Amino acid sequence: MRVTRKSDYGLRALCTLARQYNGEPVSIGQLSAEHKIPEPFLEKIMQELREHGLVEATHGRGGGYVLSKRPSQISLREIVQALDGPIALVTCLDPNLKCSIETNCPTSSIWEIINQKLDEYLNSLTLSDVINMQQSERVKVSS
Repeated sequence: MRVTRKSDYGLRALCTLARQYNGEPVSIGQLSAEHKIPEPFLEKIMQELREHGLVEATHGRGGGYVLSKRPSQISLREIVQALDGPIALVTCLDPNLKCSIETNCPTSSIWEIINQKLDEYLNSLTLSDVINMQQSERVKVSS
């Protein structure tokens, strides 16, 4: 499975919102500049995240985006699924696609197990975990 640019950019933007949790909304311009993401693409990403209930938008002066839940309540699985759909390492695991050899495939069982483990792991990691890992790495580098 390859994580798409959309999920990568979405996670970066949400990390910024997680660091600003309970603070002022963060504008698209700020997010775009900080992460070097084209504004129109980021706007579409944030719209999808809003539609999935992960962020809230405020308009007008001082407007922008905030997380709709605490960072510890947003899993990486939710983010990836909101932006890229179901996690499916191979075609036969994607409910939106149909594999031509699905009934006689010798590898589908193992891919299903691996896919399930990945899904569980992404579900176990939250935005808080990502922020904490990032801070731990900064401490290691500065030491």
